[in-house]
Amino acid sequence: MAKLIPDLTESQLDVLESPAEAKVYRALRDQLPADYTIFFRVGWILRREDEHAKDGETDFIVCHPNTGYLCIEVKGGGVGFDADTGEWYSIDRFNNKHPIKNPIGQALRAKYSIRTKLNEQSRWRDLGIRDVIRGHAVFFPDIGNPKPLARPDMPVELIGSLDTLQQVRTWVDGAFAHWRNEDSSQTPIGHQGIHLFREIFARSFEARPLVSAILQEQETRRLRLTQDQLRVLDLLRSHRRAAVSGGAGTGKTVLAVEKARRLATEGFRTLLTCYNRQLADHLQRVCQGTPGLQVMSFHQLCHWLIERAKQASGTDPVADAQLTYPGKDYFDVQLPNALAYSLMLLPDRYDAVVCDEGQDFKADYWMPIEFILSDASSPLYIFYDDNQNLYSRVRSFPIADAPFLLTFNCRNTDKIHEAAYRHYRGVPVDPPSNVGEAIIPIEAPHHEQQAKRLHARIVDLIAKESVAPSHIVVLIAESERKQDYYAKLRRLPLPRPAQWMEEAPQSDQIVLLETVKRFKGLEAPIVFLWGLDMLNSTRRQELLYVGISRAKSMLYVVGNANTIKSVLAS
Repeated sequence: MAKLIPDLTESQLDVLESPAEAKVYRALRDQLPADYTIFFRVGWILRREDEHAKDGETDFIVCHPNTGYLCIEVKGGGVGFDADTGEWYSIDRFNNKHPIKNPIGQALRAKYSIRTKLNEQSRWRDLGIRDVIRGHAVFFPDIGNPKPLARPDMPVELIGSLDTLQQVRTWVDGAFAHWRNEDSSQTPIGHQGIHLFREIFARSFEARPLVSAILQEQETRRLRLTQDQLRVLDLLRSHRRAAVSGGAGTGKTVLAVEKARRLATEGFRTLLTCYNRQLADHLQRVCQGTPGLQVMSFHQLCHWLIERAKQASGTDPVADAQLTYPGKDYFDVQLPNALAYSLMLLPDRYDAVVCDEGQDFKADYWMPIEFILSDASSPLYIFYDDNQNLYSRVRSFPIADAPFLLTFNCRNTDKIHEAAYRHYRGVPVDPPSNVGEAIIPIEAPHHEQQAKRLHARIVDLIAKESVAPSHIVVLIAESERKQDYYAKLRRLPLPRPAQWMEEAPQSDQIVLLETVKRFKGLEAPIVFLWGLDMLNSTRRQELLYVGISRAKSMLYVVGNANTIKSVLAS
């Protein structure tokens, strides 16, 4: 059996655009012995075209070490030539005629163009091959008798046909014999020549796609998946108040933003709020310029309205709340109640409120949220994930109906989803169709070495993989010691103009350093998760769920051997 390049499977041959080429491919493969090498669908570009040789392509090149090469052009169906016009045409089974290129001319040009291409290579010239047998032929595998097609520039022995398919070796050997000079001045191409022939016309290569290109492709697929998730908003149209529950990556924040925008566009004075200040800053940037929509964290809302109430009334709602709730937590009890007191002094109300990451809101937060609405029937939408309760809040939403469930992950890749959802407890969430790389470990025994290896990988991503610095975030799980981790990285320079930035908005040329807690509700194409070595098992579970799921496309886990083993094996 001859060696064909490329080596196509039967299923690949079945779907070739040209059934005629598939017939000839099978015949050459099955009937020629192993010392033949055949190249299928070869193309090339010359350094310089001239009148004798042009850039070319051919259907088959048959090579034998004792001879040379034979270019074969294949045409399916019937074939005809109009001598008056000089035009060739094919004839289909309905007897319709279709113009085609001159197959003899194509094969002839390919033969000489290949000679020119070979002579461009110094390695070919170094082989000392003066003149190999080079020939051209045509193959019409659907034609029965080739004799009527014979002409001075294409004798019958160089025309393959349906009958020839059963005796391809005889036909190929005859074609080579036709092109052999009588004076035997030609030099065999030899095994070295065929090897070089392959390097020139069918060289294998591998070029990994840049990480930046992978990120872009995955983001394109992610946008399509997120668009599908937006259909959930159509279900909410008939519900003035609703809770929407979903695991990490199910598009809760995207839906919350879009719902808030739609409400504002429909004429509702709308508040979009959340617990996390970092998320609130992100939402403000995303929603900037939307008339009728105000975005702030819950505690920003508290401070803003409390200050207005103080100026309007001359009283201090915070002092009143502290008298009423002495010894209670300032942020969780006193400030929310001070907001409620402020609303009794102010006319400010919203027609609708959308709350993202509602699982982080304590029970005392909901009373002022309801006060800030125009009336009891004003729209209120809460998006939440019970499994992301990093701030240990108790959910007591002012919504009686059962929640809408989001059950499809449209943010992460399949591997990141699998890793994150090992730590999830709740309604099952379907994995995404976005295929990605496995989680990448960065292992070192101590934080200093971990920082250096983490830094080296980020430098590679920026300098070698063309990744934008703003697409990279380092998340620290052990937030109590975050400054120690930040300091270790700050000492290590990034390729200019990239720079480290701590707890800031994501922006160009910035590699962000953040904690898992602060980055909750946000996402990044590439996440380095660090600071897991010292965490106890209870804290680690929840931080792993949140931290891992922040990564959209690529996740690096940084730690000692035990940490890496426990994360990857858990």
